[in-house]
Amino acid sequence: MKQSRKRSNIVPITKDPRATNVLKYRSEFCKLVTELARQGHFPEEWCAQIEVSLSTMYNWANRYPAFDDACQLAWTYLTAYWTRQALQAACGGPADAKLLIHILQKRFPDTWGHKACNTQASFPMGTKGQKQEPAKPSANSLDEMTISELRAEIQRAGSRT
Repeated sequence: MKQSRKRSNIVPITKDPRATNVLKYRSEFCKLVTELARQGHFPEEWCAQIEVSLSTMYNWANRYPAFDDACQLAWTYLTAYWTRQALQAACGGPADAKLLIHILQKRFPDTWGHKACNTQASFPMGTKGQKQEPAKPSANSLDEMTISELRAEIQRAGSRT
C-alpha cells in the first residue's frame, strides 16, 4: 500500500502559528490601516505591514468593532485615492486612464463595476427629498471608450455633484 501524500506525512504537524495572531492585535493598527489606505495601499499591503494574513485581518474586524470601523473608513479612503488617480489620468495626467478604470472596476465593483449599486442613483431620496431617477448606463462600455470619452464622462459626472 502506498504511503499517503497528506501534508501531515510530508511536514510535521506543529501548532498553527496563526493561532497567536489574535494576541498580536493592537489598537494602533486602526490608524495604520487608515494611513496606508490614504496613500493608496490595498488591504494586502495593510496585512504585510501588520504581518498577518487577510483572513486574520477579517477575523479582527469581526472581533474588534474599532478595527472594523477603521477598515471601513480605510476602504473609503482607498476608493477616494484611486478615483482621484483616475480623474487625474482622464484629465491628461501621467497614468493610463483605461488601466485605472479597470482597477476601479475590479477592486471597487459596488461603485465602479458594470452593475454598480453603490451610486447616487441607488439611494431612494435626493437632497431635496424627491425620488431620484436611476442613472442610465452609457451606451459605450468603459472598455470600449477612448481617453477623450472617459474624460468627458468623468467631467459630466463631476458637474452633476
